[in-house]
Amino acid sequence: MKFLFTLLLCVSGPLVQAQSSLLLNGMRAATSAATLAARKSKANAHKKAGAAPEAATPSSVGRPAPVTPFTYQGQVVSRQRTAAGTLKGKGVEQIMALEAALEQSHQALLADSVQPFLPATQTEAIMQAAREAAAARPGWNYAAYQQELAFYQQEDARRQQALLPAPAAPVKPGRKPRK
Repeated sequence: MKFLFTLLLCVSGPLVQAQSSLLLNGMRAATSAATLAARKSKANAHKKAGAAPEAATPSSVGRPAPVTPFTYQGQVVSRQRTAAGTLKGKGVEQIMALEAALEQSHQALLADSVQPFLPATQTEAIMQAAREAAAARPGWNYAAYQQELAFYQQEDARRQQALLPAPAAPVKPGRKPRK
């Protein structure tokens, strides 16, 4: 008798699992459909009421600004800039100072495509501004700023390397160099 119940349990296990899987997937689909319907009705309510877009609502004030990419010699680099007056709370001055320093580096990058543009003092100033901003507003997303600075450092190093003279070809022992 025990053998029969064990056999029945082993055979019915995968069937029960398949049925529960279908039930769970159906519940997920229903939840997704309800969420989508709620979003759509909320968007329609905003359109009918003539409300401003969600990006300009007071609830979005204080969130990191949208990241806009720019392309430089085939490389896509993220830039995060905050419009004046959209950011409130503590750390505003520090974030604006960081963005101003990065913008200055961006303008120097675009001004000349050959000469190095990021002196060590400018790099240190940007890093100091980033530290101050992070201390004043730790919840802000600084990833785009870090990626932008890393790109500027990489491009500046490439430009400095390009300005160095090419090393002379070594002369093999026993041979006279050509004149």
